[in-house]
Amino acid sequence: MGGGVLLADANQDLRQSYLSAKNFFEQAPPKSIKFVLIGLSPYIVSANDKEPPVVCKVEEKVLDDYLKLCVDSGAKPVCVVLPVNAAVKKTYNADVLKAFRDTINKVVKKYKATFIDLLDINLSDKCFQDKSHLNSEGSAAVGALLGSRLYFANIFPVENILDMDNAFFSVLSKYFSDDYKKLMHHTFCKMACDDFNRLSKTLPKDEVKNLMARVFSELTYNHLANLSNMLPKDEYNDLADRIFAISAEKIRRKDKIKVGFFAHNSSMWFGDDLYNLFAQDERFEPTLFLTTKSGNKVMSKEFSQDAERLKLHGINVFDLNDRTLKIPEQDVFFCLVPYTNSPPVPFRLVNLKLTTLLAHFSYSLSVADRGGLLNASFFLVLYRMFASSPVEQNLLRQKNRVFSESRMIYSGYTKMDIFFCKDANLHFDWKMTRPDAKKIIWAPHHSIVNNGPLLATFQWNYQFMYEFARAHPETSWVFKAHAHLPEKAIKSKLFPTIEAYEEYLQKWNDLPNAQVYMGAYYQAIFATSDGMIQDSGSFIAEYQYVDKPMIYLTRDTQRFNELGNEILKASYTVDGKDLDAIAAMMQRVFIEGDDYKAAERKAVFDKYLNYPKYNGMLASEFIYKNIADELKEEPK
Repeated sequence: MGGGVLLADANQDLRQSYLSAKNFFEQAPPKSIKFVLIGLSPYIVSANDKEPPVVCKVEEKVLDDYLKLCVDSGAKPVCVVLPVNAAVKKTYNADVLKAFRDTINKVVKKYKATFIDLLDINLSDKCFQDKSHLNSEGSAAVGALLGSRLYFANIFPVENILDMDNAFFSVLSKYFSDDYKKLMHHTFCKMACDDFNRLSKTLPKDEVKNLMARVFSELTYNHLANLSNMLPKDEYNDLADRIFAISAEKIRRKDKIKVGFFAHNSSMWFGDDLYNLFAQDERFEPTLFLTTKSGNKVMSKEFSQDAERLKLHGINVFDLNDRTLKIPEQDVFFCLVPYTNSPPVPFRLVNLKLTTLLAHFSYSLSVADRGGLLNASFFLVLYRMFASSPVEQNLLRQKNRVFSESRMIYSGYTKMDIFFCKDANLHFDWKMTRPDAKKIIWAPHHSIVNNGPLLATFQWNYQFMYEFARAHPETSWVFKAHAHLPEKAIKSKLFPTIEAYEEYLQKWNDLPNAQVYMGAYYQAIFATSDGMIQDSGSFIAEYQYVDKPMIYLTRDTQRFNELGNEILKASYTVDGKDLDAIAAMMQRVFIEGDDYKAAERKAVFDKYLNYPKYNGMLASEFIYKNIADELKEEPK
């Protein structure tokens, strides 16, 4: 490792070693010796047929003096037991070894020393020149192993490991592959780019690529998140790009590339277009992983119905609620929900291997002020982040400390692709008592209780909205609540039981001019409606794609980003508690058709939401092309 002094000679015992060290400490400058390796062997144990084996008191006293000498001189004592060949090892019975190790551990604990026990390592007899002494081959192997163990004992800094020549790494890999992998695994998370480049020059030809491929197959995205906290932005991005390039190279050679999508429930479904683009490419095998965290029967019933609806559309749905199914590994994994504990366990950062490319586009079109979320671990390790709007991309640029122009891209929002397709079949059967009835969507949010941003006004107007719909046969209604509203309505005690909430839904369904609709494929409802009233999040932006008037119900706890604020300026807003004002606004805007903010709304849409105009293609095409081109097999 450089800078050491060898004081040992052949057949030297512990007392001679101690006296040599004492003389050397007396001659050396104070505090100049960092650590001392003290060789030990079970020969210091006395054993006979009559007495239990014990360490010779004289030897124990010498060892105690030796460690005290090191500590008093400012050197770290390291007790090392070297291997012996198989024949010698057999002469040490279990009681002898226990007495030996118990004594060493006792003295080591007393002086806070380090104990590295290599006696039981698996080393061939060809590495010994006699029964107890290593030959040159064995010395090189054990020396490399000892170096790695000293590193893990915090005796050597990472710089010492990175200074090693290729013989060190080659020998360690050959004889002690587990230690080699552990060492590479550990140092990888601590080395900056310059260090990595230096290491790559010392390894044998092509070994750096093989090394990274082996190491990455064991490392998880949690390691990458740790790196993002250690390295400067440019160094981290350079290393992350190399990791993703190696993973992509491995993936593109596969006959079938598995592409997974994860969502909590079907209301998060991003539309069939992107899924179908992957499904129609013979290289890819897409799967939608679907679950619901709620145990209430409204959401469970909705989950079952929508899973079947998705399957009828040709979607390969993997039901994560079925615990008997083994979750298959994916090559590319799109996590639509960017929260640490949201994905299934194998796809969380702490478990997801770097051999899978982690990507994200949001299940919602972000209008909320998400603050520090964009700098959370999930957003620091993404292979691709597909931003739904230029505002989201700019927020990433401002708040994400490792923002990368090549990995965080403005793609647009896949759910809205259908509104740019001229041949889209957007039909929905509204319940109407009059053919000219105004078709209105009511979309209440779930955030009644304090768990994140508070948007919901449902608790103040849910009875009023039902009564208004019942009293106005000239309107037709779709009640499209957020998927989590049932559990929050009960948790807040707005409804005493899930049955009471179901009764409320049934009252809507019993009206001749209203119905309840949950889950995916709601774009047709948007397209055929005349207006929406709501207090939700993503719907603020999503409804702009049909160019219809929107009334937003406000409360003072709502917080939005630039996109949300600009859209709301071009929308109709009213206090969610002011029932008279809500009625007056619906009468004017929906029933009488006075859409006086139409021009302003169109200008905001063109500036912030018209992604095909910006990219020249739909969001689904953009995302598919970005991934497919990256994983395109290179010509042989």
